[in-house]
Order: sequence, then C-alpha cells, then structure tokens
Amino acid sequence: MKIGKTLKAYRNRNNFTQFELAYSAEINDKYYGQIERDECSPTVEKLEMLCKVLGIRMSDFFKTHENDVS
Repeated sequence: MKIGKTLKAYRNRNNFTQFELAYSAEINDKYYGQIERDECSPTVEKLEMLCKVLGIRMSDFFKTHENDVS
C-alpha cells in the first residue's frame, strides 16, 4: 500500500514542511521524505504519530487514502 501521496496532501493542507511534520512526529526528516516518496513504509507507530500531528484519526487516514485526497 502506497501512502505517500495521502500524507503529502494532508501535510500540505496543514501547511507543514516535511521537516516540520517529521520533527513534530519525532521521526527523522530524511526517513519521512522516503515515506512520502513511497520508498519505504512507516511502522504503525510512526503512522499513528504522523496522523496525530496532522489532526486525523488513523481510520480516517485509510478511508481518505482509498478515495485519494486532493
């Protein structure tokens, strides 16, 4: 499952840079960049932290992912 496009859409919607989002979620910014480019997948724990910072529930993230965020 590729989730980078959805994460990027939420990040842009919240006016975060990649660095700001990664810092707020307590993950490495280089690692976050790889996640957003779908070069790797985050652990459930990391995705949960990202969703928390973005102000969304993980269940809503996956519903959105299925329908694509614009």
